[in-house]
Amino acid sequence: MKRVFFFGISLLTGIIGVAGQDQTFTNVAPSAERILHAACQYLAEAQFFGLTAEIWREHTTDSGEKLQFTRTIDMEIKRPNRLHASIHSARSERGFWYDGKSLTVLDGKRNLFGTAGMPDTLDATLDAACDQFGIDLPLIDLALSDPYKNAISKIQTGTYFGISPVLGVECHHLAFTQDNVDWQVWIQEGPQPLIRKFVITHKNEDGAPEFTALITHWNFADRIAESNFHFEAPPDAVKIEMRKTDLPRSSSNEQGKPATASVVAPGK
Repeated sequence: MKRVFFFGISLLTGIIGVAGQDQTFTNVAPSAERILHAACQYLAEAQFFGLTAEIWREHTTDSGEKLQFTRTIDMEIKRPNRLHASIHSARSERGFWYDGKSLTVLDGKRNLFGTAGMPDTLDATLDAACDQFGIDLPLIDLALSDPYKNAISKIQTGTYFGISPVLGVECHHLAFTQDNVDWQVWIQEGPQPLIRKFVITHKNEDGAPEFTALITHWNFADRIAESNFHFEAPPDAVKIEMRKTDLPRSSSNEQGKPATASVVAPGK
């Protein structure tokens, strides 16, 4: 996998890579590494989970003005090969269903959907969806089989800043630096080390825009119905062809921008 904890389409990619088993982190506080590892391990061991998050992405205009755009994501994961996600904003409404065999994407505003065959694991499907169609879902890195491996390998420094509340929940505040980004994460204190907030600063881009994700709800208690991962077309929905990206992965990952503006296109 070539992603990182994700909070926007292709926003975090470029933060991570594959860590060697003998890698040491001489400039990372042991407490920061330990807490991050515990949070990632907790997710990796979960057979299913759901979350709701609010996401903000900054955009710097040519005049230097900073604008902030927001959206909401609901996501359900069932290992090893089930996914359902819905993303809502003022301008768009998208749904994603992966049932272990195929990925279906619904444009709710236009009532259009497309389906493409996929590998039989979630990790492989996320790579295929990104490579073929430019799809990189917000926060999807939390669903990887080994999120810690993807998060830690390219960090240069890591610092622990103590306890800080997020929406009334006491959290450990961690901060990490890399070549192109600085990122912070707030992880719930106690026996459930849940990730509650991320902030990523793209320090090499004009205006150093930030990406923020606030996870407002986690669900590990309720089993997720199998039907949630199978797409049922809405009334009058039109099936169309999935549009393949014409950009290499590095074009989006290195710059932190989406590979494609549209996921689906009218069939021929």
